Amino acid sequence: MIRRAIETVSTSRADDLAFHALADVSGILGQVEDARIVGGQMVALLLEAFPSEGVVPRRTADADAAVSTVVAGSGILHQELTAAGYEATAGNNYRRSGRSIDVLIPAPAGHFTQEEHGGRAFDAAPGIRLALAAEPIIVDANVTMLDGSLLSFTARVPSPEVAVILKAYAIQGRFAAKDAVDLHNLLTIVDSWPVAEIGGWRLDRASLNGSRSDAAHILHRFAETAQANPALRAAEIRGPRLVALIRKHVARVG
Repeated sequence: MIRRAIETVSTSRADDLAFHALADVSGILGQVEDARIVGGQMVALLLEAFPSEGVVPRRTADADAAVSTVVAGSGILHQELTAAGYEATAGNNYRRSGRSIDVLIPAPAGHFTQEEHGGRAFDAAPGIRLALAAEPIIVDANVTMLDGSLLSFTARVPSPEVAVILKAYAIQGRFAAKDAVDLHNLLTIVDSWPVAEIGGWRLDRASLNGSRSDAAHILHRFAETAQANPALRAAEIRGPRLVALIRKHVARVG
């Protein structure tokens, strides 16, 4: 198991809300094995855990949690979130005084969909099944808030490899400038750190299957069309650098 301690600061009211939401859901899920923090907060935590030159920090307002269908169907998470003062506003979204948490479950195939479990609707995302099965990175976070107080929590996030796979599916489903930034940052971590220290890296192997094969196809297809991608041009990164990182660290398959 890889465990990293981080120290960071909140720089705005929105940051305060996002960090509080992240701490809330991380605490609730602390004893749930089939749960990970994903989305933009996942990338932010990995960037703090594995500092690397050339990354482009990006803030996000929501905390995204991924859980198994068993956990989703049990209703335990819904009970815990509502007991903590959150209100279910739209299926798998919970809000409390400006804090926002989204709950995701594994998709049965390689595309985004919606499913109902335990009488509640959930967004189902590809790659989540791998994220829940793979060994997580444990992040012990200490955050200095705007008022100078210290917020401490422990979060379980996917490894950089699994995070790249999740982001690959994201760019296939809705490509946005923030996805390009996240991919660039995650691949910069991979380019900067020894494989053993970041939880492994298998996307450069000649033989890939399942979610890794899907991700490799998506990423190389993206690299081939990156020059004409308007969302990439809107991102605060160098497109050629991202393409080079993909070609360096991700094998071509098929």
